[in-house]
Amino acid sequence: MVDHLSHRRFGRTSHEQPYGRLVRVSDVVPYLSPSSIATYRDCPQKFKLSRIDKIPQPPSWATHVGSFVHEVLEHLYQVDPDNRTQQTLKTLAADRWAHSGWEAKVTALEEPQGSIGDFKRQSFTCMTNLWQLENPQETELDGLEHEVIAEVEGVAMKGYIDRFIFGDDGIIISDYKTGKIPNPKFTPETDKFFQLLAYAAMIEAADQESTTKVQLLYLGVPVSHELAVTPVNLSIAKGTIVETREGIDAALSAGEFPCNVTKLCDWCHYKTTGDCPAFSISR
Repeated sequence: MVDHLSHRRFGRTSHEQPYGRLVRVSDVVPYLSPSSIATYRDCPQKFKLSRIDKIPQPPSWATHVGSFVHEVLEHLYQVDPDNRTQQTLKTLAADRWAHSGWEAKVTALEEPQGSIGDFKRQSFTCMTNLWQLENPQETELDGLEHEVIAEVEGVAMKGYIDRFIFGDDGIIISDYKTGKIPNPKFTPETDKFFQLLAYAAMIEAADQESTTKVQLLYLGVPVSHELAVTPVNLSIAKGTIVETREGIDAALSAGEFPCNVTKLCDWCHYKTTGDCPAFSISR
């Protein structure tokens, strides 16, 4: 069972910092996360609207499913191994549903994709699919929802790892995914695993610990995709981190964040609201 008080910690502890007048680039974006890097690389303007202008995006059915599944599985791995059964999972799901007010959250969705019953069935299917990928009673995790803070090649980074294990040869980092598997025609392997490779680079920078393998656990399918961490793919991830930081700094200095207009814009909240300059509404 994971002990959140005793398991090892990566990096230094974060502290809230007061924000006064913003006079430096680093004040505007003090640190990056693997997810914020992905946002910038998808669309610099979306990064600006969400991370700098802090215009909130409403939650979606998919993000709520992911959050609910993550919450329940986190609590599953906090019970004794012998009790990690599907009956325990069902009890935990009902408890977290009530405790975290999930019915109100799902009901409040602007674009629901079904009923409350549909949401529960989809989420619970993802949860029980975990048993097709591993035996929870035989899986011991060393960390869950674990904060990592580090400087990678001079870039301040912060994020949360879903789960990790200290293996015999090094660390194994895993991430739950409740969505579809990216099409390999459009998503190279280095992009698909970028977030986990970034965490491997962060762990290495903060604690000189090596990660040997990263795993994406696609619970909706279910299937596990794994990648051995090598000096080459780790170097590519580090290069992406540095390149993104340089790009953001340059965009901040110039005051220009270009819009990457693609078919994906049809699913972007900022197109709907007219906040994105590419789809701005004349007033």
